[in-house]
Amino acid sequence: MVALLVGLLLLGGVYDADVFAFLTPLWQKVLSAVGLDRQAAALQQGINQNVTQRSLLAAASYAALYVGICLLILRLVLRNRQQWRLCLWLYAGVAAAYVFLVIMGRLAGDAFWAYKLSRHLIDFLASPIPVAGLIVLFRSGFGPQPPENESAS
Repeated sequence: MVALLVGLLLLGGVYDADVFAFLTPLWQKVLSAVGLDRQAAALQQGINQNVTQRSLLAAASYAALYVGICLLILRLVLRNRQQWRLCLWLYAGVAAAYVFLVIMGRLAGDAFWAYKLSRHLIDFLASPIPVAGLIVLFRSGFGPQPPENESAS
């Protein structure tokens, strides 16, 4: 199962343009069907191009799927609940920092540096790097360790 998810992550990263080419018209059709296409277009116009140059809903759904798969891999590999909770807190912290930087960039009059840094954070979050790093760190003894009875299983 983990190998399948890792393969899905790698394929999603390699063929991300194809994924976006699928998601963008899909969201346009869904929004048109429910009558929200004008509101979505207005929202998209309000987004600075330094935040995303793609459809906001397509980018958000791609990131959510990618991060969801990353978290599922971590949950399957890290059996220790403390390590799993720490992973969730780390992902949530990076996501909160991303949102904070986007808001600060907006409040600072479309500050390029804030958008650029937030872009790096979200690109990092939606990549296999944190998954690999956390697995290596936890397996090598850093972070919370399982109790003796949990490590035997």
